Amino acid sequence: MGAWLADFCTLGRLGLALLLVIIGMEAREPAQAVRRIALGLLVGWTADILDGALARRSSCPTRLSRWDFPLDMAMVAGSVVGLTMAGLLPLGLTVGYFALGSLVLLRYPSKATAMAIACPAVFAPFVLASRWAPDAFHWAVFWAVAMLVWQWRRFEEVVLEFVDTFPGGTLKPLGTIWRRWRSLRQLTSAT
Repeated sequence: MGAWLADFCTLGRLGLALLLVIIGMEAREPAQAVRRIALGLLVGWTADILDGALARRSSCPTRLSRWDFPLDMAMVAGSVVGLTMAGLLPLGLTVGYFALGSLVLLRYPSKATAMAIACPAVFAPFVLASRWAPDAFHWAVFWAVAMLVWQWRRFEEVVLEFVDTFPGGTLKPLGTIWRRWRSLRQLTSAT
């Protein structure tokens, strides 16, 4: 049952990615678009956390685990396209961002590269919400603190995986310092 629920949460993010684009297309005002996109992303990131927690607790493997990260990126892309369609991000900036990000990813193909490229897009809706929809921004801050408290160990694993696998090994010393400070062992992989 846990694996099935995890897959449902994973697949739901594809639908959410499309919904975020539609929200941007149909928004009548910037505040409405930002509020809905930011709150929709909170639902999506919650589903992301839940699918991982459910998959790790399940005795059966999930069928969509290999799609988890690509669907995260689809959700991020959907939010950027939605914000662009709502007129909150200039079209040229969005096209340039996706084009440059694609070129960098082709040159340095790795999950860590994709995470680094996606970082501005992950936070853009919440930064915009701080101006256009403060209530959604406050919910996002509350959500982030609550998730860090609940899932700190998992968050730490993901960040250390990013640091360890960043192209060229340039960030590895940061992981070593962090592990030494926290008395952590070297992680082989994050799931």
